[in-house]
Amino acid sequence: MKNRNRKTSLLLAVTAILAAILLAGPAWSAVSGDCVNCHTMHNSQDGTAIEFNGEINEDPNASLLKSDCVGCHSNPTGSETILMLGDSRVPIVYNPGGGIVYPTDGSSSGTLAGGNFYWVATQGDAYGHNVRGISDADQNLPFAPGGIGQSGTHCNYCHDSMTYENGGCVSCHLPAHHKDAAGDIVGQDHGWYRFLGNAMIGDLSAAGVIGVESDDWEQTVSSTNHNVYKGTERLYTSTFTTQDNSIGSFCAGCHGNFHHEYSEGGGMTNTMGAWIRHPSDVIIPNEREYANYTTYDPLAPVAKTSLDGTVTDVVVPGEDVVTCISCHRPHGSPYPDMLRWDYANDCNTGNADTEANPCGCYSCHTTKDGA
Repeated sequence: MKNRNRKTSLLLAVTAILAAILLAGPAWSAVSGDCVNCHTMHNSQDGTAIEFNGEINEDPNASLLKSDCVGCHSNPTGSETILMLGDSRVPIVYNPGGGIVYPTDGSSSGTLAGGNFYWVATQGDAYGHNVRGISDADQNLPFAPGGIGQSGTHCNYCHDSMTYENGGCVSCHLPAHHKDAAGDIVGQDHGWYRFLGNAMIGDLSAAGVIGVESDDWEQTVSSTNHNVYKGTERLYTSTFTTQDNSIGSFCAGCHGNFHHEYSEGGGMTNTMGAWIRHPSDVIIPNEREYANYTTYDPLAPVAKTSLDGTVTDVVVPGEDVVTCISCHRPHGSPYPDMLRWDYANDCNTGNADTEANPCGCYSCHTTKDGA
């Protein structure tokens, strides 16, 4: 079947407020609700440190927050992936006890769009990004795979590890939770899509990612109800800036060679020669088997080179773009390499693609399942 309807302790900089992928959707891009939902004036009540999310916060947090990024976006005792803090909705990206449903079935335990850090914390380094406050440094990958340069250059591949003191969630996210929530396309006025600004500069005025956000962060998802990602087909430069406001160039800030050297011709000026890595930020060909990917599959999302604020189930070969997140969940997944599907077991050439054993490869490679 081709087209299936298918971030506890963390010390952060003073800019940290909630983090990760906050209150989404055109109507949810900025925090709403009572200040007390997230902030405390003295971290004390009745002579005792305040309790937040089932835990006593002995040490106060920056920005008068009741907790840090991981604390706010974790559910220590349950499997629900959206929680209410008073009248504020908070997306959950870490459920230490598990019980989350992958891929989401639309229930309250459905895994959100970016995945969940549960798997990297419990199954090992290969199952998600290693983030301070959740997991230790990766034992096999001291630097970001596909990083540009060597240790000692280019900020040591994002400070060596997101588990180090100045790493964590703010390695990727620039929290700006009180930015303007108006409009359909989440951009600079909203603090950038998913707060994915230029973490290397740490300034919201630098280019970040834009996109259209699902109202429930894809807890319920279908071909007509999903995020819309900004993509590009341009051979952008190997710098830590988000070019064309695209999700792929953001990922390439740390994993640049996966974009710049995906062919034998390798580099930023041409893409000639046979592929040596799966290409990223390339247009889906409007020919052969690829031309049949015409209905959006949330398990294998593609990006749009231009956004108008609308969400559609239409994929346009010859225009739409394959990106890093077409295959990966940035927070983590049940499968090695943060893959969206069980590549090792469910992607068998000639075998039917099913809801029970989905293979996102077949969304683009529409004839490889033998159907």
